[in-house]
Amino acid sequence: MPKARREHGLRAIEAARKVLALQTAAGNDPRRSLGVNSARGEAIAEGHRRNRSWAREHLGQRDEAWFKREIAPRLDAFSLKEIADATGLSLAACSRIRAGARVPHPRHWDALDSLLKDN
Repeated sequence: MPKARREHGLRAIEAARKVLALQTAAGNDPRRSLGVNSARGEAIAEGHRRNRSWAREHLGQRDEAWFKREIAPRLDAFSLKEIADATGLSLAACSRIRAGARVPHPRHWDALDSLLKDN
């Protein structure tokens, strides 16, 4: 079941990309409005600030191989909402993480590890 869920997630991501490409071609790209760009810029800047702050406080954190070996395979047991609630990440980001297409910033690893231990 986990492999099927991962493949489904990857197919959904690809389908969403195709829809956005069609919207862009039609001149109706919802990602390009002034308000959306401003909000995105603020969110990205805040994420970078949090990542830098975390990095200053956590030298020598576990490596990506640890995350892929210990955390990622066990995320299939959780809904995207549960993962998002634990990390504060978007459902889209959580979908990519659970599908194995993305590794989150190490500052989220403890929250995911706690989610796994609590359940």
